[in-house]
Amino acid sequence: MNIILIKVLVAIGGSVAFGLAYWRRSQLVNLPEATANRILLSAFVLCRLVPFVVIYTVLGLEPRSDVPVFYDSASHAFRGEVVYRDFWSPYSPLFAYVTALPLVIWHSAKAIVLLMILMEGLAFGLTYRFYRPRLGGLAQLVGLLYLLLPAPLVFCVLGGQEDIWMWVFGAVSLWMWSRRPGEFRLGLLMAVALLVTKALAILIVAALFFWVRRPVQYVAGLLVIGLPGLAILYWLTGEGMLTPLMFANMPFAPNLPTVMAPIIGDFMPYASTLSAIGLVAVLAVSAYGGWQLRLRNVGYERALPILWVLCFGFMMFVHKSSFGNYAFIYLLPLSFGVIDWRNRQQVVVLLVLNALVTIQPSYWWKLGTPLYTNPQMLTNGQYLLEYVMEVGTVAGVAYFVWLAFRQATVDRYRVKQHIAA
Repeated sequence: MNIILIKVLVAIGGSVAFGLAYWRRSQLVNLPEATANRILLSAFVLCRLVPFVVIYTVLGLEPRSDVPVFYDSASHAFRGEVVYRDFWSPYSPLFAYVTALPLVIWHSAKAIVLLMILMEGLAFGLTYRFYRPRLGGLAQLVGLLYLLLPAPLVFCVLGGQEDIWMWVFGAVSLWMWSRRPGEFRLGLLMAVALLVTKALAILIVAALFFWVRRPVQYVAGLLVIGLPGLAILYWLTGEGMLTPLMFANMPFAPNLPTVMAPIIGDFMPYASTLSAIGLVAVLAVSAYGGWQLRLRNVGYERALPILWVLCFGFMMFVHKSSFGNYAFIYLLPLSFGVIDWRNRQQVVVLLVLNALVTIQPSYWWKLGTPLYTNPQMLTNGQYLLEYVMEVGTVAGVAYFVWLAFRQATVDRYRVKQHIAA
């Protein structure tokens, strides 16, 4: 079956299941915690593990998307080769070695997909258990709604995407800070995140600098891990350590430049300038958000998800190398820490955005990764349909970026939300 048709069916099925669960939200919020935990575990099995077994074991299909790249680099790491020197990897230096761990048991690209599912499960479990005592029964509803969303299912099971790995470290930092706050330890953890995940993690690392009360201690924690790591990496690979930065020069869609392309024309001749402007804009907006949250004495458990969505959502909106899969970076903190589930407009936008990012990336690749630098291209029906999906995606991302920005700078915080019947 055509992969796009499969994703359309997943988007429809997931949206219907999400809608039914939201319709029964009052009952879900008031369930006993033990019952809710069993439902969430069942939902994770049905929405992640069962599709994995059906797709990769029963049907015998091979992983697609980035998984072959992950598997290739993990295989090199498994043989003890040096990243950036002996093999290519667009991710952080330790990423290939972590993804090589399941190959000890099962030397297959399918093991990489299973690892991605387990990592999402870890991120979900850490997030849910952290917010359950803080949000009460609402966390039960949010957890189920997240698991029913079509985009995370597609990103994780069909795409084997790693973007949620960064939030694993974010969720760990929530637990760490709640038990023993400390900027130095936070810096240590974020330095490890930089070495394990991807270069994009530097954005939230920089944003947190403007939230912490003791930035010198935070930087010290970063340097204790970061400097030796960089020194060893440079000693082993030389300039090869800059390999992950290559992604910043590649155009993807959708984002503001690609949506504006029919108006501004071909932006590739000044793509480097656009990349620099986008990076500066993301750093500036994130820094301002972190600073405002600090001025308003917002606690870490509230500040981090808001800052996370603001940082990575704005990056997805403005940077020319962003694409739909990046929504996986912030869907969990968006669900648990930003969205007001009483606001049906926010819920509808979330659902529409999920449907779009489920389908648009594959459709864009199928069409040959077009950039609509000439308005005449949009007279083609397929191009027009894909462009409309790009516009819808960018608009949805902008909506949640604005929501996070308002919460960082204007809105008052509610410790608990209550769902109306």
